[in-house]
Amino acid sequence: MDDSFNSDDFESLFDALSDYDHGSRSPSPQDVPMGDPADEPMLEEDSFDEEAVVSLSLAEFVSMAQDIRASNMADFSRFLLTGISGKTQYQVDPIKDTLQDNHQIHALRDFDSVLGLHEDVCVDSFLTMCPVSKHSDTLSRNIHIKYSFSNASGDHVNIPVHTIPNLCIGKWGTHNLLRVLIPALYDGQRKTPFLNQDRLRTFYEKGLRPAVESLVTISASEWPPSYSAEMTRARGKNGKLAFQTKTLAALYVPLLGDRIRDALSENGIPWAEGLVFLHQIRGVKSSSGHTATREAALTSLDEFLKEHRMTEQCRDGGHWWIDVGLEIASEDAQCLAWRTDSHFHVVKHILQISPSHAERITSLGSSKYIRDLTSHLTSVSGCRISPGARAQGPHQAAYLQMYTTDKALTYRPEGSHFGKYLTGQDILKNKADDFCRGLYDIYREASTKNYSLARVEVRVPISEAVDVLTGVDIPTIRNALVMVDPIVWWSLRAYRLLAFKYVLEQQTHGDAAWRATDPALLLTAAAPWFINGLHSTPDNGPASRDLMGKILPLINRTDADAETLLYPTSTRIRTATAQNHTLFEEEEEGDDDDELAGEGQVIADHEPEDNMSVVSDLSDTARPVPEHRHERRTDRQEMLPYVPYGIVFLRPIRIGKGVNMPRFHDSTVAMIAWKTFKYIFGIQRDNVDSEFFKAKLVVKYHPTRVANRVRQTPIHAPDHPVPTIFNLSERGYALEPPVADTGSDVDDLRDEIQDRRGDEGQSIDAQLTSLWNQFLLDLTLKAPNRKYSTELSYCVLTREERLNVTEATYQNVHLSDYFDDCQYRIGTKDLWQSAFDKFWPLNPIIVAGTQNLPSMRYFRSWAILVDRLREADQDNTIVEMRKVLRARFLGLGWIPHVTSVHVWWTKRDKRLYKKFPSTDYEKPAPRVLIRWDREPTF
Repeated sequence: MDDSFNSDDFESLFDALSDYDHGSRSPSPQDVPMGDPADEPMLEEDSFDEEAVVSLSLAEFVSMAQDIRASNMADFSRFLLTGISGKTQYQVDPIKDTLQDNHQIHALRDFDSVLGLHEDVCVDSFLTMCPVSKHSDTLSRNIHIKYSFSNASGDHVNIPVHTIPNLCIGKWGTHNLLRVLIPALYDGQRKTPFLNQDRLRTFYEKGLRPAVESLVTISASEWPPSYSAEMTRARGKNGKLAFQTKTLAALYVPLLGDRIRDALSENGIPWAEGLVFLHQIRGVKSSSGHTATREAALTSLDEFLKEHRMTEQCRDGGHWWIDVGLEIASEDAQCLAWRTDSHFHVVKHILQISPSHAERITSLGSSKYIRDLTSHLTSVSGCRISPGARAQGPHQAAYLQMYTTDKALTYRPEGSHFGKYLTGQDILKNKADDFCRGLYDIYREASTKNYSLARVEVRVPISEAVDVLTGVDIPTIRNALVMVDPIVWWSLRAYRLLAFKYVLEQQTHGDAAWRATDPALLLTAAAPWFINGLHSTPDNGPASRDLMGKILPLINRTDADAETLLYPTSTRIRTATAQNHTLFEEEEEGDDDDELAGEGQVIADHEPEDNMSVVSDLSDTARPVPEHRHERRTDRQEMLPYVPYGIVFLRPIRIGKGVNMPRFHDSTVAMIAWKTFKYIFGIQRDNVDSEFFKAKLVVKYHPTRVANRVRQTPIHAPDHPVPTIFNLSERGYALEPPVADTGSDVDDLRDEIQDRRGDEGQSIDAQLTSLWNQFLLDLTLKAPNRKYSTELSYCVLTREERLNVTEATYQNVHLSDYFDDCQYRIGTKDLWQSAFDKFWPLNPIIVAGTQNLPSMRYFRSWAILVDRLREADQDNTIVEMRKVLRARFLGLGWIPHVTSVHVWWTKRDKRLYKKFPSTDYEKPAPRVLIRWDREPTF
């Protein structure tokens, strides 16, 4: 595997950086080639002194990482992932990069999304309409606006719009959606805004189609006659749906709302009453930039609404909201980001609210406030705020968010993710390397081409669109920002990504016996959470909280500073009383679960100290971590994961010379819960060693069937000693003992490692004998079954007989002793040689789509043995082992006719194979290869 980028590219960059001023800038990630782990050994792991904590700016941290990388990759990875180098713990303090008064910034105002509720369609344009609504176009995410209405179930006040049943009926322009909201179907008990198939059918057949027919009689004949007709037409042979769209001319659009309501009412559909339309203009901030003055805002708003073909009704009636943005850029093309301790000041200034309200809605634990770390940094973050009625201010803000624009480079909505993301399944499928390379390329190229802007957006009624975010106080904004050189900004992410990429590579190349131990697997499990959090907000759902509690440093709950925690939680002792005690009071109802409702609140000091660190002063030494951070406690509920060093660092890891497998240092930390494990990796813990397998339905099996689709074949374990059948040791061949791991946790993990290594401690002859017998057992246990579970197996052996197979089983060419049906072929020596090469390859690699082999225990053991010998430069031993195995293999009378994909294949082939016992060549049966000098009997 080639782990390096273009060397010429890196050499030229290295030359360019030879005159680099480390006092003002930091090396670019372009300097760091992704070297092959085999090119340099991991060095000795270091211990560290908790009392010696040194504070670094972002530039100093990146520069130090570059210097360490020049000498050793293992130390580079340890430093970037844990902050430890030598015996010193480092912390990162980006507040040292706070803007100075002489730093010039530029602010540009714009309009982004529009959300409007009206009984009519307020669009002066043709509509591209959807006879059948796409499920994905239904509004189900919180848009932070509310609507009040009455229906048969009562009065409903301030209901979140995304909880009201709705469907999308069309689009206009490039980014704009038109949805129908049906308040009459809301009863407060519904768990979903999606309409079921019956209601979708009713809406189309009783409402939308009759409405269109009344407007455009002739062209309505092109519309599907029924909902079912369109579903039938849309479904392809592969089961995927491709819905058609129809166009409604602008002339008829203003009449559409009344016609739909009339049609539904005339057809006796009770939920026609109160039906309203939700207009949504999405993601168009770049088209409406203007200076932050009221005059410019008024002109721009007029142009904005005209450009998107909105009628005057959007100003005169209904309920309309608009997102107004302010984007702050450095005139020196530097990266800007929000200080965490600035949220209070910025929100107070922009919303024009009292200090007490600003305090309340920017405090950790408030149901109104979500903090989004930037690049894992605790003192640099954005936020999302739903102010509520008391804190909405004179502009009646419904929502506010602060963020940096650098996320645009990795923005890729997919499922519940908004940015590029890695999964544990990707790691197990060996896809992590490509992902990391691609992401590294983005960071690397951005370091010289992209600088980030700081942005704040406020969702307000459209009547406030020209007043909010005008006349902004520049000193307040300047004091709220940090400024970082783009090379430093992107290098921070690139280097930390590269560090974890190296860990994953070392785990792939390391001692397989260590691969699935708890400390190693925990480090693997940390990778997706850590890497994804470099450019997205670190996930803090239930599974991630469990993971954080195992991979991050811990602190006693009562000693925790809320500013160092990654999710809101109580910092009081969880006694029976305290568990029911709310540490903050909200007079208003909080948002739904789209906004995190915290258990507690710690009031922070919101007075920013210009050019001063949040967690330390400007001296190099910070206060030490509490002594009890690494104490082991029986009640882990009293311990919380935290980030004491300014940036997310993992707890200490073992990586370096003498460490066979990168892993966490403390092997006594409990493993993540099985649900968490499955959430991360997509499989159960017990199945990590095996390839993924498809879940099977549990059905009643025919009593003679023996399961052959197992996760991993059992170990060959005869009741009596098995004689050694090879003699390579007499010819001077031997297996070098496994490289000893020198970590202090070896004794704790010795039994587990030995179980995973199995026969590694045996002589070369004993190991080959075990492998050969395991091969025969695996072949038999994988013998194919017929298609249906109620049918007989092709193999007539009982399970007990299968577990006790020997060479004699495969030397016996009386095929009816093994099969009740098969197809056979007399194999040439070349065919047998080809079969041997597939069963005992010189380079054991599983090709995607291969069946049987991935779950055959002998093959995995063979691959581990070959890899071990190759690492020890014992290629000659591999060659000799294959020679003696080939001799044994060619002594068999028959074998499954293995292919590159199947060990056992049952596809019929009357051209090359003869059938036993029947002549029905239309039925499938196992393919068997008979030795060239033997003739089968039945």
